[in-house]
Amino acid sequence: MANSTSDDLQAYYASVPYGLSKDSIRMLRGGQRFDQESNKVYRIPSDMFDEKNIADEVNRFLQHHYTHQLTRITTLQRYYEGDNDIHYWKSDKSKNRADNRIASGHPRYITTMRVGYSLGKGIKFVYNTPDNKPASTQETKLMAILDKFNQLANESYVEKTIKKDLSITGRAYELLYVGKDQDEKPQAKITVLDPANAFVVYDTSVEQHSLFAVYYYLVRYNDQSYYYITAYTDKQIYHFRPVTSIGEKLIVDSKEEHYFSRVPVTEYANNDERLGDWEADLDLIDAYDKVISEMANSEEDFSNATLVVNGDIDVPKTVQRVVRDSDGNPVLDEDGNPVTEIDPNSPYLNTLSRVMYLKPSIINNANGGVTVVPSSASYLTKELPIDNWKTHIDQIVRDIYTDTNTPNINDESFGGNSSGVAMAYKLFGSDQVRENQNDLFIRGLMRRLRLLAHFWNIRSLISDETLVNNITPKFTPNLPKNDADLVANMVAMANSGVVSKETLRNYIEPTTGVKEPEETRRMDEQIQKDPDRIDPNRFNNHLAPDAEEGDNDDQGTDEAK
Repeated sequence: MANSTSDDLQAYYASVPYGLSKDSIRMLRGGQRFDQESNKVYRIPSDMFDEKNIADEVNRFLQHHYTHQLTRITTLQRYYEGDNDIHYWKSDKSKNRADNRIASGHPRYITTMRVGYSLGKGIKFVYNTPDNKPASTQETKLMAILDKFNQLANESYVEKTIKKDLSITGRAYELLYVGKDQDEKPQAKITVLDPANAFVVYDTSVEQHSLFAVYYYLVRYNDQSYYYITAYTDKQIYHFRPVTSIGEKLIVDSKEEHYFSRVPVTEYANNDERLGDWEADLDLIDAYDKVISEMANSEEDFSNATLVVNGDIDVPKTVQRVVRDSDGNPVLDEDGNPVTEIDPNSPYLNTLSRVMYLKPSIINNANGGVTVVPSSASYLTKELPIDNWKTHIDQIVRDIYTDTNTPNINDESFGGNSSGVAMAYKLFGSDQVRENQNDLFIRGLMRRLRLLAHFWNIRSLISDETLVNNITPKFTPNLPKNDADLVANMVAMANSGVVSKETLRNYIEPTTGVKEPEETRRMDEQIQKDPDRIDPNRFNNHLAPDAEEGDNDDQGTDEAK
C-alpha cells in the first residue's frame, strides 16, 4: 500500500505549513485550513461520459486530486503519525532560548479507540433465511464460500485497515481483483488502497453509480520518479504508461477484463461529510501542542536561569598569569618556559561548583568614607503559572474528547466501580457515532458481497448471486468483558427455557472462543461417546425441546446479540 507521506516528497511538502507568520501555527493563521475542494465528490453526468476518452477523463480528475485533495489527506496522515504542524512552528525565538516542538498523540489515540471499539471483535456475516425456513443447500454453500474467502483474505485485518483510514481521512478504498489459487484457478482477492492514492468518479443519478475509479502511486528508481496509474471501469482495467509527473498526457498501455460487472473499487465513507474522526478538532490539537511546547520551554529556560551576584566573591586567588618584563615580554626560566604567578585581580570562579563564597563589597567614597554593599546571589527567573496551565490543558483535553465522542480512559472518573448503567451513559456518545458509522460501513460491505457473488456466479460456484442480499453483517462493540457475568447470564437464559441452544452457544462464544457450529459438533460428539454423562450445569436439561424452540429462536437470537 503506497503512502504519500513517505514516498511522494512533493505531496508531503505541499502539506507542510511553511511561510506562516511569526509566533503562529496553522490554527492561528485564520481562514480555511484546507482547500475549498479538498473533499469534493467527483461526478460526471452519465450522458457525458464516454469510456473511449478514458485517458482524458482520468487525467483531468487525477490533476485535480493531486492538486486539491492530496494536501488534506497527507496532512491528516501526518497528524496520525505524530508529525503535527507544531514541528513547523515559526516562533523566531533567540538562540539562547528553549524552542521545543512537542506533538501530541491525540489523533492516534482517538483512531485506535474508534477502530478497537467498533471492530475489535470482528464482523460476523449472518445469513437470514426468508420466512425462517431452514437454510437450503445453495445458501449453506454460499456461506461456506464466503467463510473461505474471508479466511484467505484475512478479512478482519482488511476491515480494521479500512476503519483506520476512515477514522483518519474520512474515506477508505478497497479493491477486488482476480488472482490465482493453489491450483492456478481464478480466485477473488481483496486489498486496501491508500486514500492518498485512490478516488472514485460517480454519475449524477440518485443512485450515484460508479463510472470509474483511479489508483496511482509513485515509484522512485535510479533517482527518477515514475507515476503508475490504473483506471477501473465496470468491465475493464486500463493500465497507462508510467509518467514522470502528474499532468503528462496519459496513454493506455494495456487493458483487461476484471469479471466483477461493476467498478471493483469500493469507497467507504466515515460520515456524510467524509470527515475524519478528529479532523474537526485540529485547532484544539494544535492549541494543545503549543501549550505543552511552551510549558517545556519555560521549564528549560527556568533551569538555565541567569545567576545574579551582589558583592565580592571571596575565593582563593588561583588564576595564573604570565610574568612580563618592563618591555612587556614574557620572562622565561632557565628551561625556556614562561614564568607564571597568581593574578591578584582575577579570582578563580568555578561555575560548576556547588559552593560559592561571597563577602560584602567595600567601595571607597570621594569624601574618604566607604560604602558597604551586602552580598547576595539569586537566579533571575519568572514565575511559572503552573495552576493556570493545568486548568487550560485540562479544558483543551476535555474539549477534544467531548467533541470527538471518545472516552478518556485516563480520566479518574472513568471506569472504576461504575455500574453498567453509568458506563453505558459514559459511552453513549461513542455508541451514537458507532451506530451511524456502522450503517455506512455496511453499505460498503454489501457492495463487496454483490461483486463477489457475481464473480462466484460466473465461475458456477453459486447459482443465484442475489442470495447475498440476505446476508447481514453483525457488529459487536469491543468492551471490557466480565466472563463471570456472561456465564451467569447464559445460565439464567438456559434455565428460563425460552432461548435456543444455538443462541446460547453464540452468546457464550466470547468466553469459550469456540464458534457455535464447532461447539454443536463437539457437544454431539460428546453425547455419542458418553450418552450417560450428566452435565454439571444441566445445560441441556433446562432447554425447551427443539420442536418447541422454533417460535422463539429468532427472538432469542436478536435479544442475545
